[in-house]
Amino acid sequence: MDKSTAAKKATPKKAQKTKAAILNSAENHFARLGFAATRLEDIADELGMTRAALFYYFKDKQMLYDEMIADSFSSLAETLVKLIDSSDRSISERLELAVGAWVDSVVARPNLARLIMRFVADGIDQPAMRIFIGNELIPTKFFQLFRAGRESGELTPLHNDPFHAASAILGNTVFYVAAMSSLLPNQFEPLDPDQVACHRDEALSSARRLLGIKNK
Repeated sequence: MDKSTAAKKATPKKAQKTKAAILNSAENHFARLGFAATRLEDIADELGMTRAALFYYFKDKQMLYDEMIADSFSSLAETLVKLIDSSDRSISERLELAVGAWVDSVVARPNLARLIMRFVADGIDQPAMRIFIGNELIPTKFFQLFRAGRESGELTPLHNDPFHAASAILGNTVFYVAAMSSLLPNQFEPLDPDQVACHRDEALSSARRLLGIKNK
């Protein structure tokens, strides 16, 4: 029995485990090489399966890529939605918690930062829509919260356009995680716990300044 036939006869539990392994391997390959340079053969070889067996789970590279993005970013997206929508908290609290969750999630899963950098390098259209598959309203929710805070006086942002704050807040951690170790080889380890704590403090401080969150 060849491996593609074996894949078709796998139990649901085993099939789910195999699919998760494929997505995990794909995340590493796409984050390191980008979409164009990633080869399905390499992912299959890494997992000890044939290309045909991989196609049983994903019909082509685009499908694998899209499901990998959804899988990689879904937990972060769900967390951000819950925090932004937590109406029992003040606008400032929701924004601070969302920034903290963003930093914590990207640091815990560095491939998220690398994938975002690859989006930019590969010139993929609408990267935010790919990152927040199933949660496309996250940017809109953030902008609405920003405007509500500005109108109520709870926020006194440096710029009236929320894109400036969003780009600085998001880009800060993406660049820190994905690029700093390359720029400062053998001198700086961005994922060292002490360095992470410093970055988190700086990210929150920067967000408070950009958003005009008053000191408590």
